[in-house]
Amino acid sequence: MRVGYEVIVVFVGDFHAQRLSNSTAEQNLAKRINLTHTFLLKIGAHVVNLPCNSSYAIKMSQIVRVFVGFLPTAIVQDNDYIITADSDLLPVKFSEYQPTTGTDGFIFNAFCCGNFKRRSKSYRMFPMGHIYLRKDVWRDLIVNSTQRSELLAMEQNRTFHLSLTNRTEDSYEKKLLSQYSNLTLLLQDFSFKFELMTLYMRHEFRSVYDQQMGKGDSAWYMDQVMVSMLLTDYRSKHPQLKISERGRIGRLDRISPMSYWDRDTFNEFGDAHLKHDEILQPENWKIFNKLLKFLFNYTLVDIMNDYYRQYIIITKTKK
Repeated sequence: MRVGYEVIVVFVGDFHAQRLSNSTAEQNLAKRINLTHTFLLKIGAHVVNLPCNSSYAIKMSQIVRVFVGFLPTAIVQDNDYIITADSDLLPVKFSEYQPTTGTDGFIFNAFCCGNFKRRSKSYRMFPMGHIYLRKDVWRDLIVNSTQRSELLAMEQNRTFHLSLTNRTEDSYEKKLLSQYSNLTLLLQDFSFKFELMTLYMRHEFRSVYDQQMGKGDSAWYMDQVMVSMLLTDYRSKHPQLKISERGRIGRLDRISPMSYWDRDTFNEFGDAHLKHDEILQPENWKIFNKLLKFLFNYTLVDIMNDYYRQYIIITKTKK
């Protein structure tokens, strides 16, 4: 909101199981999520719930950003622009988030992460932090992708793949087609849902998609790898699409001590990488309020402080 964008927040997980759980920790988590829902709506954010098996929740919370082109039109229209974000990245400087004249989008910190090889090609790794494209372009990245073409071709050859019985181990194609009665129907459903995202990601990453994910491992970077491939392939087919590749902006970083955050002006920073649990300590929250007051009006700051007070009450509930 500070930099002129409406906010879309996606919650991912098994909400039904969470509500039915007898665990005090799970019940408190559900209360915190409900509280967050309430306050997000209060400040005018759009909230989307994406149900999925809890074992996929963390990775899917990253992956959903690749599929923002499938968000419902009730929230965002095809000619609207969508910028991806990390939940702990807070935009600070308005000018940094404006599109470059004569371009169709931009990528922040586009030169940060080196190259990788996949499908016998070399790709530059783009970070997911901030990628700004029109909604219909986000969707076209998927709809016109190599991955979708391969899945459609697999469906067209369903009978052939399923008839192969002379192998000691079933082929990938046979296993996948056995899970889905009609890939074409699913691929033509451009809804923002777990099943469709899973199909694309499992096809590209195979067993890596289903493995337990740890920070920094091969599964951790699936969203970045996927969006980098989609963007590179799409741009090669559509050279008229002009995307500004930007460097890194000045950042108020979470690795800095709270004493560094304790200041009256933040004009030198483009964004702030927020601390996590540490920011909830009362003395740190007072310091964090300086940034909130720099960015937002008093009404919004009061709402955020009210949220903080209620959040802390739930957090202190005996586990």
